[in-house]
Amino acid sequence: MSSLATVPTIGTALMRRSLETPCRVAAISGGLLVAALAIITVVSILGRWLASAPILSELPILEWVGPITGDYELVEMGTAIAVFLFLPYCHLRGGHVTVDLLVMHAPPMVQRLLAVVAETLFLVVAGLMTWRLYHGLLDKRRYMETSMLLDIPLWWGYVGGLVGFALLTLVCLYRTCDAFTYDPHQQGSKQNSSNQNSPTQGSSAKESSAQGDL
Repeated sequence: MSSLATVPTIGTALMRRSLETPCRVAAISGGLLVAALAIITVVSILGRWLASAPILSELPILEWVGPITGDYELVEMGTAIAVFLFLPYCHLRGGHVTVDLLVMHAPPMVQRLLAVVAETLFLVVAGLMTWRLYHGLLDKRRYMETSMLLDIPLWWGYVGGLVGFALLTLVCLYRTCDAFTYDPHQQGSKQNSSNQNSPTQGSSAKESSAQGDL
C-alpha cells in the first residue's frame, strides 16, 4: 500500500451508506419535479392551441381555456432545481461521462494519482459553488427580487440549488477519500484470482463427474 492510503476502507463504506438515501431522495424529487414541469408544459401548449383555434376559441364553454400564466418562469426555475438535485446521486454512482482511453493503459499508480487529483478538484469546485449559492440566496432574499409574471421570490430557486450542491460537496468528499484508499493492484489481484479459480473449479467438477461414472 502507498502512503496515500490514509483513510480506512470501512470509513468510506460508512460514508457511502449514509449518503445513499439522501442522494436517492434528492434524485427522486428532481424526477418528480421534471414530470410536473412536463405536465405543465403540455397543458400550457394545449391551452394556447385551443385559445387560438378558429372555431374552438369561439365556444363559450372554452372561454377560460388558455396558456398557463408564467409557464416559462416555472419551467426555468424548476429545471434548474431538478438538475442540482440530480447531481449528487449521479456523482455518487459514478455516472459522469469520462474519457479514459489513455488513462486506462497507464500504470496503476498513475491512475490512482489522477483519480485523487480529479476528485479533489471536483470537491473544491463543488464547495466553491455551494458557498457562492449561499451568498446569492442571501442577496436575492435581501433585495426581494421576484419573477416578472408570477412574482415568485427568486431566492426560492437558490434553496433547491444550495441543497443539491451541499449534498454534492459531501459526495465529492466521500469520493476523494475513496480515491485515496483505492488500490489498483489489489483490485487486479482479485480479478486474477477469480479468473484462476474458475478453471480449477471446472476441472474439479469434471473429475467428480468422471469418478461418479466409474
